[in-house]
Parts: sequence; C-alpha cells; structure tokens
Amino acid sequence: MKKILILGSLLLIVCAVVFRQRIFVRDPLGKIERSESMQSDARLYINYSNDVLIEGSDHRFLLVQAPTVLPGVPQHLFCFTGLLCWTDADQATLFPIDGIGGKTHATMGRREVSFVDESSAKVRVTLH
Repeated sequence: MKKILILGSLLLIVCAVVFRQRIFVRDPLGKIERSESMQSDARLYINYSNDVLIEGSDHRFLLVQAPTVLPGVPQHLFCFTGLLCWTDADQATLFPIDGIGGKTHATMGRREVSFVDESSAKVRVTLH
C-alpha cells in the first residue's frame, strides 16, 4: 500500500511539472475589479506562468495567456470547481471576446492583468 501511495504521488508530481502551462490553480488571495468595483463572487485561477483564468458568478470563463494577450473564452476546459482547471493545450484554443480577430489586447505584468471585456467594462486582476 505504501508503494502505491509513493508511486501515485510521484506520478502526480510528474504530471504537474509536464503540464504546468495547462493546469490553473485557484488563487484565493487574488482580486478582480470590473469597472472599479470589486467582484467578490468571481473566482481567479492562475498557472505556472501567471496566465489568468477568471470564473464569473454566472460560471462563464475568461482566459488571458501571455503570448497572445487576447482575452477569450476557452473552447475546452475541464474544472474541479473551486480547486483547479485544465485547458486543452499549453496555448488554449480561445474564442476571442470581441468576435473573430479580437481587438482588445490585455496588459500583463507580474502582479496585474488588465483588459476590456465584451461589455466594454475595464477588468483589472491583481495577483498575490
């Protein structure tokens, strides 16, 4: 039994290292502001590269990744709600929020991500 637990733990660690760009873990200390008002009912997830996945109160997801910096809705996403989410690839396939060829690029820093969503509201995410 002990060997099985050790092997299972090692397998989990290897998977986490190999798929670190696809795994988004919940950040309970992160803050989300929409139009300068705090969104306490939204959930924030981040991955190894500090890419941001936001789950709204209506269970809609928005994803901002560093190379493309285009906010969008992930096509394929598997989630354990409140714990972690898994995307389809290191650079997840997105539907840009401004339609085809999305126009609003995000501004990404080490501790802050900001962009304009589909309703023209300015969204600012602060990471901890």
